[in-house]
Amino acid sequence: MITLIKTTVKLLLRNKGFLFFLLITPLVSTLILAQKIDSDVYQEKTTGEVIELESIAARAIYESSYESFIVKVYDGARTTLSEYVLQRLAENGMFSVCRADVTGLSDEEILFRAKKDAYDDRAGILLYLKPVFDRAVMDDSLSDGIELFRVSADSREELFTGELSGILSQVYRTGSVCGKDTSAVLSMMKRFTEQIPEKQVTDLAGRNEVVLSNQQTNNKTQIGYAFAIITLGFIFSGVFAAHTVITEDNNQVFTRIMLTGTSTVKYFVSKFVVVILMCLLQTGVLAVCLGFVRGLDLGMPLPFFLLIVFLLGLIFGTFSMLTGILFGDIMSANYIAFAVWSISAMLSGLLFPIGDSSEMLRSISYLMPQRWFLDASEKLLAGISGAFPILLTATAAYLIIIISIGSVGLKIRKPAA
Repeated sequence: MITLIKTTVKLLLRNKGFLFFLLITPLVSTLILAQKIDSDVYQEKTTGEVIELESIAARAIYESSYESFIVKVYDGARTTLSEYVLQRLAENGMFSVCRADVTGLSDEEILFRAKKDAYDDRAGILLYLKPVFDRAVMDDSLSDGIELFRVSADSREELFTGELSGILSQVYRTGSVCGKDTSAVLSMMKRFTEQIPEKQVTDLAGRNEVVLSNQQTNNKTQIGYAFAIITLGFIFSGVFAAHTVITEDNNQVFTRIMLTGTSTVKYFVSKFVVVILMCLLQTGVLAVCLGFVRGLDLGMPLPFFLLIVFLLGLIFGTFSMLTGILFGDIMSANYIAFAVWSISAMLSGLLFPIGDSSEMLRSISYLMPQRWFLDASEKLLAGISGAFPILLTATAAYLIIIISIGSVGLKIRKPAA
């Protein structure tokens, strides 16, 4: 078996494709992890402040917090009163208020834009403040100054409309006392709001939920991208290992090995050991690359991160090797390997967050190995226990499934002796 392992490793080290993935994917992953992402400005902009859009065509979804209810406002009034109302809505904490200046545009143009945004944007509701907004509010004829476009079935719509109605009712009642003088109304309303206890918005997590800070969220995003790149190297390295088996089979090397008294089980165990060595080698190259990065902050100890990478590589390397052996065709193995990598990376949440996706998509994501490893990384980032049981259990479960299916397939399709 040792001879088989040495021979296979030598063949892999002579393979330029294997050397490419051995060196390039860890290097690219290191470059991703070395980047400094600072989302503090983003968080400040989306918390308690009206977000100013560059134009009416700008999408509110790209400027807002995904967790809050997004309100896109077409502000055709641009008065101190409209500014006050929108600021009160933003300070609520549940809404991301994004304002576009539409002064000078007609009602028909606004309606056309609203219909387009209803499909292109992910705002929960569209709010149009007409040029006569101030007078309409003071006269209690809101239909003349405000138009709402409901574009989602989100239950938070009722909370928003209730909050908006409450603010406008206060303005109307105050205007009745102040003689509809906007300056006097705003002065009195501001004194009233100053007496209200300051609201503090706190993120609460359930038993199975983890709340991350801004920096931890950035680390999780970077780790997800790094996982996507490094697993590409692992999965194609497994294909190269399968290529050695296919070549040995085609050149009758497998037959000669069997004639020496080596069992088929021992032969394929040696190939599995080679996959383990490949994963160790690629993880080692990644460790060396990360060692040259000054001030590296992964949010977790480096040995923990490397362990996660190694276990993840073990799953994908084993899968791609057995797939290549079963199909007996290196081209088909490449197609399947790339398809599995791309689909699993997307569905597991490595490339984009899936927390706000449908329940069915979130359920499907747990069929992907990367999702479990990303969840374990999240626990390590937050300093919560339970990460290593997830890692070991997920690795063992996937390896058992992959090897079991591969064993059945190998019995059906044995290399020609």
